[in-house]
Parts: sequence; structure tokens; C-alpha cells
Amino acid sequence: MSQAALTLNLGQDPVRKCFRHFLMPAITGMVIKSLYIVADIMFIGHSMGEDGLAAINLVLPYFSFMFAVAMMVGVGGAALMSIRFGEGREEEGKALFQQALTFITLVMVTLTAVTMIWIDEIVAAFGATGNLAPMAKDYVLSLTWFATPYAVGWVLSNFIRNDGNPKLVMNAMIASATLNVFLDWLFMMVFQWGMFGAGLATGLAQLALAGVQLLHFRNKSSRLKLRFAMPDFNAIKAILTTGLATLFMEGSVGIVIMVSNWILLSLGGALYLSVYTVALNCMWLLGLLVYGICQAVQPLVSFNHGANLHQRILDTLNLGMTLVVIVCGSFSVIAVLFPGQVVAAFVSNPSPEMVELGRWAMRLYGLAAIPTGINILMMTIYQSTARSKVSSTISLLRSLILPVAGLLLLPKLVDPSYVWANVLIADLLILQSSLFLLRKYRSLLRKEIQSRSGSGDDFPLTPAF
Repeated sequence: MSQAALTLNLGQDPVRKCFRHFLMPAITGMVIKSLYIVADIMFIGHSMGEDGLAAINLVLPYFSFMFAVAMMVGVGGAALMSIRFGEGREEEGKALFQQALTFITLVMVTLTAVTMIWIDEIVAAFGATGNLAPMAKDYVLSLTWFATPYAVGWVLSNFIRNDGNPKLVMNAMIASATLNVFLDWLFMMVFQWGMFGAGLATGLAQLALAGVQLLHFRNKSSRLKLRFAMPDFNAIKAILTTGLATLFMEGSVGIVIMVSNWILLSLGGALYLSVYTVALNCMWLLGLLVYGICQAVQPLVSFNHGANLHQRILDTLNLGMTLVVIVCGSFSVIAVLFPGQVVAAFVSNPSPEMVELGRWAMRLYGLAAIPTGINILMMTIYQSTARSKVSSTISLLRSLILPVAGLLLLPKLVDPSYVWANVLIADLLILQSSLFLLRKYRSLLRKEIQSRSGSGDDFPLTPAF
């Protein structure tokens, strides 16, 4: 761990300094991860064509669920740990890490066994038939063997970042991304291993992500110790409750993708699926950048919430919101002005129909960028202060209920082409609630700051929701 990490005081050092300390490694790591997600899809598109893109999109919900469970445990546990550290209850914070590590390992080992036994049924359940079925099966088989290190790596990243070592997480992501891109090229373009090679490359890269992060525990200054513990129901319940919004958001992505696949297959077959794969992965790229910002916001908000330092929470919120609008606005400009170029970058010699449909879809997804970013940030703020009901409600509405309703109703009530406006409409509707909650939360913070400024005391905020 760097000396800067050891001496940084989240309750006293300037907020901008603390924010930059977490932001630069987090955003760099997420940019790198974004690049290798794009590289993954490009290698599949250029080596397997439109059918390859369609096949991988059919099984994405399965891995979205896996990622959702890992992020629920990692985000929920790390947020609670930071709150405990802010309250001065360090031993409780350390114990939460061990409970999270034990729980995610048990869950993923079980998931791996289930997948190996019922692989054919799982692939069929996601709609992979005909020539798409063997490609989808190859990808699932090769990647599932790495489910446990995949999930453990993402849980570790949240805890290690909040333990003051975000640079190691960044370096682990860089190593993982570099390896992933190289192995994609080697397995798919040189060895011609197809979808099996794509899954194997991703799995080995995730193993590297977890492996590099284990270096954190060799440092004697680390507050966390790499140990398994007997499951504690109350601790696990607290972790899962705090991380529930993340589960809703990430798990809902899988459900929405699955429903989208069924509907798009009925509307336009593999063409619609391939366009959806491109648009979806572009939105994931944006989501990862926003998550990078949120990963800088979360430890600061959680610690200062536990320490009752309300002005620092308000300053952190303002910094995070400004950066989210800048990043999402830039994405929106690119997607709206250059949609054809974006689609053409993913597939060699795309059909004219794919390029034309892709232009329409990318423009609508681009318009959803800023609402999406603000909604994710607001969910993070409430999750960081252990207000699981608010964060879970926002997440459930924007990630599941409204998107599924839009998928089912828009093609029937308006026009089949408006199925691509589903994400935009859902996030615009939720944005109204997010902005309302944002104004109330800022007002509450300012009132508490003003009321305590004369006495020198700063008491905890009373939850208003």
C-alpha cells in the first residue's frame, strides 16, 4: 500500500484530495475494463460475424446474474465496512470482509456445479437454438469454470479500494484487461477457437484480476486479513440488505436482456440481436465509467456519514454529480452524432440493414446517457449511507419494472421500432424521482450543517425516506 493511502484521512483531508485519490485509480481501471469489453465484442464480431454477436447476447443474462451477486456482496459489504471504520468500530468492519468472502465463495462454487450439470437446459432456457446454440454453449462452458475467481475478484476490488489501496485495484484491472485482449486475439484469431476461446480468454483474465489483488494482503499495514469465517447470519443479512440495490440493478440487467432477446428475436431475428449487442455494450461502457466515479464517491460518503461530517458529504455529492454529467454528456454527443461509425466498428462488413437499424438504436441510447448516470449516482448515495429502501426502490424501478413494461407495451401501443426507446423512457421517468430526492437530500444536509455550525457539533442525519 502506498504511503499516501496510509496517511489519507477521509474525515479531515480536503475533500477534493480524497476524491482524486479514489477517482483516478477507479476511473482508470474502469476505462481499461471498458476497453477490453469493447475488444471482446469486436473480436467476436470480426471472427464470428453477426451470429456470434447474437449468440453471446443470448447468454449474457446468465453472467449478469453472476456479476450482480458479486457486486451486491462487494458493494454492500464495503459500504458497511467504511461506515464501521468511520464510527471507530474497526474490528466489526474487518469481520464484515471475512463474512463477505466466505459467502461469495460458497455461492459461486454451488453455481458452478449447477451449471455443469444442467448446461444444455440453461442454454436452451435463454433462447439459444439452431446454429446459435453450440456457440452459446461453448462460451458458457469455458467461462463458468472461472465463476468463483471471477466473483471473488470483484468482491475484493470493493473492499481493497475502501481499505485505502485503490491503485492496486487499478493495476489489477489493467493487468486483467491487457491479458484479456491478448488472449482474445490468440485464441480467436490465431487458434480459431471461436466462442470457447472468447470465454476462456475472459475467464483467465478474471483469474488474473483476483490474483493481483491478493498482493494487498501481503502488506502488514493492511487492515483486512484474508481469512474465511464461519457464516454469521446477521452479518450476511446486513451485507445483502445494503447491497440489495446493486443486485436489483445488475440482476435486472440480466432479466431485461433476456426479455429483450425474446422480443427482438420475434421482431427481427438475429439482425435485431446483433444491433442490441452493440448498443448494450456501449451502454455498459458508459455504466462502467459512471461506476468509476461512484467508487470514488462511495467511501467518502460512507465514512463521513459514519463520522457525522455532513458538509463533506455535500461537497462529495457535488463533485460526483458534476463529473457524471460531463462524462455522460460526452458519450451522448458521440452516440447521437456518429452512430453509424460506432456500429461499423464492431463488425467487419456489416450489412446495410444492420448499419441503418444501429443508427436509430444508438441515437436513442445516447439520449439516455445523462439520465442514466444521474440515476446510478443517486442510487449510490443512498446505498453509501445504508438507506437500502430508497436505493433499492430507484434501482428496481429503473432496472427492471419500467424497462420490462416498455419492452412489452411500446411495440404494441406505438410501433415496433420504438422498442429501442425503452431505456431512454425508463431513465427519464426515474430521473424525475432522482432529482426530487436529490433536492431533498441536499436541503437536509444544508439544514443540519446550519443548525450545528454554531454549536460545533454535528449529529447524524435523521433518515427522511
